Amino acid sequence: MRTLDLFFRYIRDMKLKTKLICIYIIASFSALFLLLIVLKAALGKQLFSHEQSMLSNALNQSISQLDAQINDTINLSNVIYNNDDIISAINVDYGKDYFKMYTAYSNIIKPELYIYKCLIPEVTDILLYSSCGIFPHKNLVNSLSDLETEPWFPEIKDIHTPSWIVTGTKESPSLASIRMLPKIPSYPFDNYLYLETDYKNFFACTNSISQDAYGLVIAGKNNSLIYQYHSFPGDDFPVNAQELLTDYEKTVEEYGSRYIFLSAPVESAGWTIYYYSPISNVKGTVERTIFTSFFLIALCFTILFLLTFFTVNSILSPLRQLTGVISKISLADIEKHELLIIPNRNDEIGKLIHTFNSMLKRIRSLIDEAYVQKLKAKEYQLNALRAQINPHFLYNTLSLISARAIIAEQTEISETVQLLTLFYRTSLNKGQDTTTIRNELENIKAYISIQLILTSHSFLVEYQLEEALLELPIPCLILQPIVENAIEHGLRSSRRQPRRLIIALSEEKGICFIRVSDNGCGIPPDKMQGLFACETTHIGIKNVNERLKLSYGDNLGLIINSEADNGTEVIIRIPLQKNSPKP
Repeated sequence: MRTLDLFFRYIRDMKLKTKLICIYIIASFSALFLLLIVLKAALGKQLFSHEQSMLSNALNQSISQLDAQINDTINLSNVIYNNDDIISAINVDYGKDYFKMYTAYSNIIKPELYIYKCLIPEVTDILLYSSCGIFPHKNLVNSLSDLETEPWFPEIKDIHTPSWIVTGTKESPSLASIRMLPKIPSYPFDNYLYLETDYKNFFACTNSISQDAYGLVIAGKNNSLIYQYHSFPGDDFPVNAQELLTDYEKTVEEYGSRYIFLSAPVESAGWTIYYYSPISNVKGTVERTIFTSFFLIALCFTILFLLTFFTVNSILSPLRQLTGVISKISLADIEKHELLIIPNRNDEIGKLIHTFNSMLKRIRSLIDEAYVQKLKAKEYQLNALRAQINPHFLYNTLSLISARAIIAEQTEISETVQLLTLFYRTSLNKGQDTTTIRNELENIKAYISIQLILTSHSFLVEYQLEEALLELPIPCLILQPIVENAIEHGLRSSRRQPRRLIIALSEEKGICFIRVSDNGCGIPPDKMQGLFACETTHIGIKNVNERLKLSYGDNLGLIINSEADNGTEVIIRIPLQKNSPKP
């Protein structure tokens, strides 16, 4: 404890310049530390989301390019599908009529297919598979039996819309669009259109989504693997494509701490693209941005420190002179002293020194006139009230009455006497000028209970209290006059039933509000203006209003809202602060 006291004494005795510099350094480093936390938390999260959004946009752009190529291929397939000449040529039973076959090849099939090959660069080959028995020729028309041997043929059999199949080997794959050609009574044979594309070039648009390392998997309608690509070092894929296609959510859960996963549909083909890239890529970008921001903020704080240093020097020099004069002045002879400093500056410091002389002459008179006299007057008035009662004699007498009432089995009398004892005990408050809201409420509850007994419970009482505010210090005896006025002048004169008295305690914007409201006869408008000017033989509304202003300032006096025949509300405002009210 002694070491701590010495430390605080050392801080207290430091020069103001040293204090300001130390405060600035501590505040700056604290602010920089908090800014770093905020940047990493809030801004980092935003940047992370922004990077994800940019990746999603890049992925969607690649999908748009892929969609365009797919639609071109589908459109070409539709053109051939609706070419009656080709469909008719492969729905003829040629038998061994080779000349007729040759004519069909030369005049229809060969020229038409060659033209179609030139339309779409991505389409490298166009094949027709037919069961009409036409002789295979130059890889233009093949027997349907060749197609039926493929393991994937059952999936596309009798399907007239384009189906996408990956064919070939793992080292040299191909992507084909296959569909069954029209079959009607006049077309008795089964025929299929086979469009083969350049596998690598077809998906080349997906190989440049990001400059950083990433992986990509394209799944077909039945979660079949259409295409996969990665730009990671080495040949191995960091995420198993088959696991990704089988259970995407489980894969994301397993690898989610290391990779960002995105998925998007390729609607034209019914595919789904799964994209993944290391989180470290995005984190690196985010951290670089945060570091740059932090560096710029630190630079600003450094410049601000230099400006503060020069500003402090320009302020402290005249203040030291002013402090030297003030230290020679005592309160007893304050009016005899005047500053002899004539500053050569007209800023705030200069104005402070100019006005100091006149301020010295006014302090004592202001203390006597504006504070001391009013304080003593209120103290005398409160002491006069207390002097009317001999506490010990009163308590002994009331205790005797209560005991005699209990012996005589007069419980109501005993209860009333005990309430009266509690009321006067809390009113006197051991001679203290301040109390707590809790003690003041105990005083009021005792007073109201006595009034209820005296009036045969002619009115109802409701308390609306916030427990956290009950220990707030307030001047004593400020509620009783207000409650007394509410009962005597509001409820007792009212014929309304039920008559109700409400005492509410609440907090709003750093102010504690104590509201005493009734539904009595209210205060006529002509009496509201002179309410605070009325004098009574006890501490009344005017006294409470002046004591509140003296304790908390002129802007925190009583507020009275009243409407004739509708009741009155009196509001007391107590600032929420640790300091007690002025005694």
